[in-house]
Amino acid sequence: MIAQEFGEQNRRKLLLIPGNMMSWRQFEHVIPLLETDFHVIAISTDGYDESTTFTTAEASAETVEAYIRERLDGEIDLVFGESFGCATAGMLFHRQKVKIGSMIMSGPQYMNIGIFNGLLKAIIPRNQYRLLGKIQGQTKLPWLLKLYTRTDDEKLLQQFSAVPKNISLETLQNCTDEALRLYDAIDRFTPDPAARVAIWHGAKEPNMKTAVRKLKRAFPNAEDHPFEGYGHGEIIANPETMAAEIRQFIGNSR
Repeated sequence: MIAQEFGEQNRRKLLLIPGNMMSWRQFEHVIPLLETDFHVIAISTDGYDESTTFTTAEASAETVEAYIRERLDGEIDLVFGESFGCATAGMLFHRQKVKIGSMIMSGPQYMNIGIFNGLLKAIIPRNQYRLLGKIQGQTKLPWLLKLYTRTDDEKLLQQFSAVPKNISLETLQNCTDEALRLYDAIDRFTPDPAARVAIWHGAKEPNMKTAVRKLKRAFPNAEDHPFEGYGHGEIIANPETMAAEIRQFIGNSR
């Protein structure tokens, strides 16, 4: 794991966890808008730090927990997970091995398609691996990625500047496995009405209806927050909106 810290140490602490295939630099445009009021910690999780392999969301959470205990006094005010980053964020929040005050899950799509999961596991990681080698300099999204995101080509392609080097096929395969298992794990969570959780997603984004239903079973008072006109991950391409909405959710700095 790689962690980059911004802002004063005595402010409220925000932990930003990027999506699949992304490094901490996925948040580079929103960090300057947040660091004036918050202590921002943006991480590259295991598998995306250019030296390790992602295994499971729980193992990823354990790595982050160790950092929070050692460097951040064992406490985070808000954890923000983007896309697949919601798997690590959800585990952190549910486990509470360190104190996590609140959580935003942005684009936590429901990926399980039953008997076709084997096909997904055979196709998606290899397509992602090939995509890493050719996405730079492209002007259009590949059709499969377009189907998944329902977002603007230019805005999402800009995010691929945050792709780290040395992502292994094993990491991508393990991430696909974890994405398919995510809601099986969430289904086992004991409902927590007191949890302060927001579910963010683009109104155009597919695979969210079941995700919201399952998340609201686990977190009954979670806020469902669709962004009109947005597809998957498009909130990252709108940093002013993202920063304003984070402030509204967590409140201004102390």
